[in-house]
Amino acid sequence: MENYARTVRCAVLACALAAGPAARALEVRVASQEVLEPKWLRAGARVTGICPDIMTAIQNIEPRLRFTGYQRTSRSLSGIETGLETGTLDAACGLVSSARRLGIGQPVGKPIYQVRHYLVVRRNDPVTIESEEDLARLGDLVTTQRASVFTERLVAAGVRIDDATDDNRANLRKILAGHGRFAYINDLTLHYLIRKEGLENRVRVLPVVLADEPTYFWVSRRAAPALAPLLGAALDKLEASGELGRIYARWAGTP
Repeated sequence: MENYARTVRCAVLACALAAGPAARALEVRVASQEVLEPKWLRAGARVTGICPDIMTAIQNIEPRLRFTGYQRTSRSLSGIETGLETGTLDAACGLVSSARRLGIGQPVGKPIYQVRHYLVVRRNDPVTIESEEDLARLGDLVTTQRASVFTERLVAAGVRIDDATDDNRANLRKILAGHGRFAYINDLTLHYLIRKEGLENRVRVLPVVLADEPTYFWVSRRAAPALAPLLGAALDKLEASGELGRIYARWAGTP
C-alpha cells in the first residue's frame, strides 16, 4: 500500500512538472540543522545562513522547486539523517559523504562548499598536533560535535572524545573552562564563532587541517524521482555562475 501511494504521488508530481513553470512547484521538505552556524542561523521565526541563501538561489533559477519546512522545523544531525531514511525529509543541505548517507540518499550536483576541520586550544597552550594519531597518543580529551562523520573518525583513530552536544559554541566554552584540551570544529563554524564570541585572544587554532571534504545537497532515496535531476542541474548552474562561491564567501567573511 505504501509503495502504491508513493507511485501515485510521483505520477502526480511528474504530470505537474511536465505542465511547465506555471504548474504547482514540487515541494522539497527540508529541516534546518540545529546549532550549526552560519550554515543555519535561527532568530525567532526568521532563518538565514548559507543553506537558506542557496535554497533561495535555487528557487530563483528553477521555479519548479520550492523548499519548505526549514522555517519551522529544526533537527539534530542524526534527526536529519533519520528524516532522509524514513522519507519525512526529501533533502538535506550541506552534508559530507558517509556510508550511512549513501545508503539512505544521494548527493546531487556540484559540491556547495568545502569543509575543513581544525583543532582549537586555549591561547596559552603550546601544543602542536600533526595528525589524529598524535591526538590518540596524547590521550587528552577532545570536544566534538555529536553524530558527525568526523567524530566517528576520531573514535576510530582511538581519540578520547566528549560528543555530548551538537553545539560547537558549547564545545569551545568547555575547553575554555578546562573541560577538554582540544575542540574539533569545521572552519566555517569555527571562524564565525570566534568572531561572534570575541575569542580572538582566548583561543588558538592549530594550523593542521585534519579533514578536508566537499559538502553536498542530498536527496532522500524515498523522494520523488523528479527531484534529484532538477536539484542537481540547478546546483550545477549556480556553481558555474560563481553564485555558490559568492554565498559561501559572504557568510565565511572572506573577500
